[in-house]
Order: sequence, then C-alpha cells, then structure tokens
Amino acid sequence: MQKAYTTALLLSCVSFDHVLGFGTINEPAIIGQHCEHERITRAAFACPPDKEISDGRCFEELSLHQLSGRSDVYVGQGSNGAVGAPDMLDPVPEGPEAHCDNADFLDAQLFDLGVEYPVTRQQATKQLQICINHMRGRIEEGIDAADKIVDGGARIIAPEVDISTLDCRFSFPALQMHVFTRAKCSAIEGFGRALHGIQDFYAHSNWADDAEPPFGPNNPPGLKRIDSPVFLDLRGENNISEQVPHNLSTGCFGGLFTDGPVGKAGHPLEPGSIDCTGRITHHTLNKDNGLIDQVTGNVSTPGPNTPRSDFPGNFQRAVSAAIKDSRRQWRHFREAIRRTYGTERGNIMICALVRDKPANDCYGRRVAILRDVMKTANRIAEMQIPIHKWLLEELADKPHDEGPGEGVTEQNSTKSRGSSDDLYRLHPDDLDIDCDTNTSLDIGVAMSELVHHSTPLPNNKTAVVALTCASNSDLAEQIAHVWHAGDQGIRMHFGILPKKDQILYGPKPRHQTALTGKVREEDLITAVLRTGGTYSILHNREAIPRFIDHVISRGLTQYDNARDTAILLPVGLSISDYVTPESEPRRFSFDASYTNNAVIAVAPMIPKLALHVTVRHVRKNTVLSEQYIGLGGNSTFVAELDINDVPRTDAWFELEVAHAKGGGLVGSGLFEVSVETESVDTGAENNRVHRSEKDEHDEL
Repeated sequence: MQKAYTTALLLSCVSFDHVLGFGTINEPAIIGQHCEHERITRAAFACPPDKEISDGRCFEELSLHQLSGRSDVYVGQGSNGAVGAPDMLDPVPEGPEAHCDNADFLDAQLFDLGVEYPVTRQQATKQLQICINHMRGRIEEGIDAADKIVDGGARIIAPEVDISTLDCRFSFPALQMHVFTRAKCSAIEGFGRALHGIQDFYAHSNWADDAEPPFGPNNPPGLKRIDSPVFLDLRGENNISEQVPHNLSTGCFGGLFTDGPVGKAGHPLEPGSIDCTGRITHHTLNKDNGLIDQVTGNVSTPGPNTPRSDFPGNFQRAVSAAIKDSRRQWRHFREAIRRTYGTERGNIMICALVRDKPANDCYGRRVAILRDVMKTANRIAEMQIPIHKWLLEELADKPHDEGPGEGVTEQNSTKSRGSSDDLYRLHPDDLDIDCDTNTSLDIGVAMSELVHHSTPLPNNKTAVVALTCASNSDLAEQIAHVWHAGDQGIRMHFGILPKKDQILYGPKPRHQTALTGKVREEDLITAVLRTGGTYSILHNREAIPRFIDHVISRGLTQYDNARDTAILLPVGLSISDYVTPESEPRRFSFDASYTNNAVIAVAPMIPKLALHVTVRHVRKNTVLSEQYIGLGGNSTFVAELDINDVPRTDAWFELEVAHAKGGGLVGSGLFEVSVETESVDTGAENNRVHRSEKDEHDEL
C-alpha cells in the first residue's frame, strides 16, 4: 500500500517530463514496494478467469486497468490507475487526508505511560473525520461525473466511455471539473481516489492488527477487528465521533526525513513536515509493503521498513480487510449512482463503468411477456435497454415504439429516449387481465419462443415477466420450466395479482401448505429466486407500475444488476426473498417523505427460519432498529423523517435481512418483506402520524 510521499521521492529522481508516464510503483529493491494498491484492487474486482463478462461486481480487463493501473517489471513502464492517483505528482501528491494519516492516539493512563500523550482522542478523531470527509467528497465527484455517461434517456454517449485506444489520465483533478476528460474516466477517478484512502486506512491503522504488551508509542495495541468500520460507510454525512473505538490509531507521518520508529520534529528542509515527537509514527504502524497475490489476495514477504508486519498475520489481515472493504465501497457507489439517477439510467451507467465495450455490450434485451387473458398472452418484446414505460406498454399488449435511430450510432445506442417520467399514465385497467377467469401461464411455450428468437443474444440478456392471477396450484405446474430457465441463465419475474375484493397488506407468518400433491409454494418461489428474479404479490392493481419499478431495480436480466446490490422496495408489494449463512444479506432501499411514513413488515415464510433484521438511516449512518425474528414470528416498524431530513424532504433507509443462528432454528430459507405508507398530518402538533388503534409499530 503505497505512501504518497514515498512515491514523490521516487518520482523526483526522474525527469518531470516523464512523471505522467510512470505506473504504479513496482520497485522492491530500493523502497520495497510491489504495486500493493494495484494488486489489492485486482484481487477485489477482477472477473473470474472463467467469466470474463462482468456481472456488475467485477470489472472487465481494460476497465479494471483504469481503476487499478497495470504495472510492468521495470519502473517507468505500465500505467497508474485511479486507485494510485493520490500518489502522483499532480502537481504534488495528495496530503495526509487522502491516506488517513495523523489520527494517532494512545491512552496514557490505561497503558501506564507515565506521561500524557500529545494527542487527545477527540483530536485524533477529528483528523480521521477530515480523511473521511475527503473520501466522501471524492465519491461525490465520481457520482457527479457519471451523469455525462448517458443522456436523459439512458443512452450511452459513446465518446464519454471509449477507452479502447487511450487509457484514462488521472491528474490535476481540481482543474478538470469533468470537462477535459471522459466521463467514465472521471467517475472511476473519483471512486479510485476514495478507494486509495480506504485501503490505506487498514495499512496505516491498528484496526486489524494483533499485538502483544507492553504497549507504548513504539508498540500500540491492536484491535484485531475483522469487520468493516461503520464510520467508513461513505454514503453517510454524519459526525463519526461516537463510532470510533477508543484505542483506534493511525500513524503520525512527520515527513520523509523524520519518519522512523521514534517520533521526531519535522525537518526544516522538508516543506509540510510536522512534529511527531512522542507520537505513534507511520513507520511504527504501516503495513504498506509486501508481495500480494493479485488473484487470491494471499500475501508473502512483508516489508521492508514495516515492523508491524513482523507480527504474524498482520500484513495478511490488513490486505484481506482492504479487499473486503473495497468491495463494500463499490457496492455503495453503485447504490448511490442508482439512487441519484434512477435505476434505468443508473444501471446503464454502472454497465458502462465495468464493461470494456459498453456502447455495444450494454444494449439488446429480449423479454417474454406473459399475462392472464382469454387468448394466448405470450409476447416476445425486444428493447435496447430496460425502460419502465416500454415494459408497461408490452404488458398492456401495446408494442412499444422505440422510434428512429435503431442500432448503435456514434452518439447513442438506443432507439429513442424512453424514460420513467410517464410511469403512471398507463392505467391498470389497460392491462386486460381477468382474475375471475380460470387461466394459467404456459412458461414452457414462452421459454421456447424466447430462446428460439434470442440468437445472437446470450441468455443472460433475456427474461420472462409474468403478471398473473393464477392460483398457486396452477403455477406449481410450472416449477420445472422455471428451474430450467435458471439453468439457462434466463431471469424470471412473477407478479401475482389479487383476486377481486381480495385485500392483502404485508407479509404474515406462513405454514407449509401443499399446492398439488407434494409440491409446496416454497418450491415455486425458490425456483424463481434462483434465476435472480422476483416473486412479488401485488396488494392491488395500482401496484403494477411499482412492480415494474422493482423488476428494473432488481435487474430485468442477469446482465442488469449484481445480486449484492440493495434493490428498491416499492409500496404495495409483498416481495419474497431468501437468506443462507453463506450468502450476502439481502438489502432493500426505501424512502420516507415529508407527507408519508414507510411501514415495513418482515416475516419468515418457513416455521424455523431465524432472521437478523436491521434498518439503517443511510445519511445519518446509524442503525435505527435491530431485531431477531424466529419461530414463525414477524416484525413491523415505521420509518419516518426527523427534523434533520426536512431540508431534503425525504429520508433514505436501508433494510438488511440476514440469517441468524439459534437453538432449534435454521439459517437458510424464504422470507417476505413489504412496504406500505401512512399519511402524516402536517398540521398536527409535532407532525404526528394518523394510525388506527389496532396499529402496533416500532418507531424508528
């Protein structure tokens, strides 16, 4: 993990004319560096060798080069990626705020130092806050730059994403202002510069370290933490003072001439050097240097000049933590893009960032549309990208018109604008679905037509969207077809409409109920979820447009969204999902507004499933509710604005559902989650909420 100042020293030994040609530092003989940032970033984001096409979580080869850089055997060859940009001369490397330095603290009384430590806990936390605010700003720069990747209709602007002939150049960021560089490069640069600080935090702190007493400035304690710090969630806007462990420390970097095992005053010939006398130094804590396998993340041969790495396992722990948190930051970055620009534009922006030829590869979808009507309802719809309005028109048996300009041009790759501005202009009555007629879907026929017409599109760009009133016993007959779709990479989305006068509100505890013979409802839902799609029960017909919202957020096809991303939880749906001990928690994003609070309900769908449910206010970066649900129980709670949310008129919440262990309980299985709204009486005292006497909620 390279130090900016060390890089500056190395680069100062060569002609300035060649500075921009240098790649990430690979110079083990003199300073002991082996492109650590590059290798950590590659271990975090390289696509598996057998899957070179990105799923949204990994970067394809050329795009990964822009983020990680690519080094060669000799200094002066290769290119420096966005993650290494803070170490470059542009015109000088970024300061300690980009590397989380100088947030050092040691409890003199606890460790019986006999002398007061020069820095208080509050001062150290303030310095760490500066680093986090800096990284938050870099993330905002990346999100802002992404706006130029696509136009208002989610069409990629080809020159803004073309990296086929010229690598991105990351320099003079304060002067570029997203004007003199490609949008893809600017977005990657913002993310990469923030990523540099995230990775440095683990190299320069005692977060993941182990250590043995006696403790002092030359041997601070280790926290030996394996989790990712909550205060490093860069989506937050909060003050971190209540979230920082008491004994957390990063190293004081006094300057190139004074950094060593003992803190010293700054050197008079080194501008910007500081006094580290009596303080924990960067030299003492850093785990910057060592060999890292860029595929596995496994380490060997730490050092030199990294005494903290001499303690067994410390270098590996720092590298593993940096890889893990790098992936978290990419998930958060994707979620912020989707929230800022909407899922239609956001999904295409993300596709353009991770794929090497987005102006071709991010387009082309084929969807089988299934509805319940008296005559055959199967349609094969073709669209360049998933657009809400187009999907609604197809469901209404009105072929969408993508307009002129079909195919890839230099400036765009879709047929027409298409946007979600007219989401609700299509009335639910336009969807000619008769729930009083005994009808059922024939997924087998739809799949045959879909696969037959899909050439040359790969199956991971195909999907089935079914809107049905069919009973579970009829749908159970389709389980084999749904399972086969999963094997072929075809994503399935089921929207179950209620019968006439049937009232549904939120999930309820379920019991194992036979559908036909030994087939259970859970088998059908599991088969649908296995494809990566959604199984949603609509509370009323007015929820049909919001069902399409959810489908696009989850990802119409496997090409459209990675499974670890938080998905939109719209009002009026009960959405089934699953958890296992091995899988990522399932995450859902929802809002409360000035006029409406959100009422969330979560329930296991099998009797012995145990769930760990967490609700987080994203901007405040705080957990508002944490509950354990098991033995067939459920939980309902309300999310509402407080005074700090009022200027924005909305609040961003994240619901996380994970497995929980317990005696007699299981950690894998299906659950159901839903959101409804309740109106806020803005004229009443304290803006209290109207509720019936039967409502019982945990307020957030």
